[in-house]
Amino acid sequence: MTNLAAEFREDTVPITQATWRYIVVAGVLFALAAVVVGRMVLLAFGPEGKLILQSESGYYLKPSPKPRGLIYDRSGHLLAGDREVYELDINLNEVAPTDIPRMAQEIAAVLSLDTKVLRKRLLEAKSEGVPSVMLSKEVAKSQKAALEKRADEWVYKDKNGKEVKPLSALNFVLTTARLYPEGDLASNVLGFVPPLAEQGYGGVEQFYDALLRGGVEMQKHSYAPWVVLPTDGVQPASLYLTIDRNLQHAAEEEAAAAVQKTKAEFAVIVVADPYTGAILAMATSPHPPLGDYDKLMAYINKWNAFNLAIEKPYEPGSVFKTITMAIALDIGAVKPDTEFDDTGVYTVSGARIYNWNRGAWGKQTMVGCLAYSLNTCLAWVAHEKIPKNTFYRYLNAFGFGDLTGIDLGGEAPGGAMTPTTRDSYGRPMWSSADQASQGFGQAIMVTPVQMVAAISAIANGGYLVTPHVLAYESMGGRRFAYHPEGRGQVLSPSTTATLRKMLTESLPVETKTALVPGYSVAGKTGTAEIALPEVGYSTNLTNASFAGWFPADKPRYVIYVWLSKPKTSPWASVVAAPVFAEMVKRTALIENVPPDDVRKRFEGVSQVTGKK
Repeated sequence: MTNLAAEFREDTVPITQATWRYIVVAGVLFALAAVVVGRMVLLAFGPEGKLILQSESGYYLKPSPKPRGLIYDRSGHLLAGDREVYELDINLNEVAPTDIPRMAQEIAAVLSLDTKVLRKRLLEAKSEGVPSVMLSKEVAKSQKAALEKRADEWVYKDKNGKEVKPLSALNFVLTTARLYPEGDLASNVLGFVPPLAEQGYGGVEQFYDALLRGGVEMQKHSYAPWVVLPTDGVQPASLYLTIDRNLQHAAEEEAAAAVQKTKAEFAVIVVADPYTGAILAMATSPHPPLGDYDKLMAYINKWNAFNLAIEKPYEPGSVFKTITMAIALDIGAVKPDTEFDDTGVYTVSGARIYNWNRGAWGKQTMVGCLAYSLNTCLAWVAHEKIPKNTFYRYLNAFGFGDLTGIDLGGEAPGGAMTPTTRDSYGRPMWSSADQASQGFGQAIMVTPVQMVAAISAIANGGYLVTPHVLAYESMGGRRFAYHPEGRGQVLSPSTTATLRKMLTESLPVETKTALVPGYSVAGKTGTAEIALPEVGYSTNLTNASFAGWFPADKPRYVIYVWLSKPKTSPWASVVAAPVFAEMVKRTALIENVPPDDVRKRFEGVSQVTGKK
């Protein structure tokens, strides 16, 4: 028995220290696994599981900036975008009066404000018990960081002499502001969004505000971090304009140069496609300064307008003779060779109408009347060759006195005295002299964009187009092209062909300063004396305009120029026609329009081969 026991002890494997380690580790792992499984069961079926399910369906609201829609030119160059900024308020309840001078100095240094003005403002607000003062509506991220760093060093003593840090003295609220990568380029077309406002003002920003609207919205955020809630609401659209960045830049340069050279009050240049009404460039000089809100408001107050091309009606003068001649040709009242014997004065209803130089030009054809820009001749045509009702029916068909429908905010309609015009007592105000004066561009108020639409009808074969700046909108990955409604046919194709030929022939006689070597052009100057209240028409102040197109035989671009009150010369042939010529040159270069001889050679080849 003893021997068997001894054998058994010799064959048994002893439990070593290493074995015990393995047993302990396995036990711990088993315990952890049991805890995890138990926790999962508890989360799935216990009360905490119900809370999680509730949190997944629940949410809280948090303010979040919603970027405004982007605006591009026709080639996709960004003209207006959005950037994140902060509104900054200072909580004066957290600031002692003795510490305000230091704070004002440091805040002014970061935000480029006037230290003395800011210090005075804050001290006055503190003394009046005002709890909070807004310091800026557009604080950049870098400025926010700099101000927060300085605020960490602000310490003052309270009424008990204890040092206190005004941790909540500065209050930053995230918002958005407009960004203009091209600076003030096309500012009069784009419009602007006032600080802290959601609605656009002027231009595209106003007209398409509903599509572009951004701002700050309350966004839903789930209590469960793994649940992402979809964004509510329709996202803003991106707009692609008909404006060409390079053409716009050229037009703005020429407008600024014209103001500097002629000492004019301001200048307007519009370039458009006569067949579609697409505005390729719309320049004003001076133009609205988008980067400085105070200067922008001063500009609007000074000119009582944001975009001079659509909001500033004026008497156009002789450029309007093209409209009168078009009406007379269209009803068959005159032909190009119809003669008029100019004695230098034309009298109607007791009013005496003179030519621009008070001269008499003898017998002239209608082409000669345009070439020498005879007021007497076009007054005669308007008064004696065109019936009253017919004349005003055509003016109405051309859209004068009405809006063109251009997709820009703030358009003005202009207007004219008509046979139905009455004063406040119901008495007629119109006379035959008004119709005669309107025949050569006085006694009628138009805007440049109205004249662009009317001249386009002459250039395109007689159809009145709707001027517009939107090419298409992009939303949700889809593009929606803009197709403005047509405004009807106002002239016959034969009338416009005849008038185009007449204006091509008359222009070299009227002024050679509008001609461009290698390119045929057609058009008309306009010099209109400006009427002053209680004075009458001034011989020293004029509106100088030029309306034309090129190529003359196959119009592709209508160009309109207006200089208000030029000082170096009152005559459009001297100050406005050269601006037209420069714009023809620059447009041809930017748009790759070949000279006439090259173009006609290619047209001849395509006619022979049948290829276009």
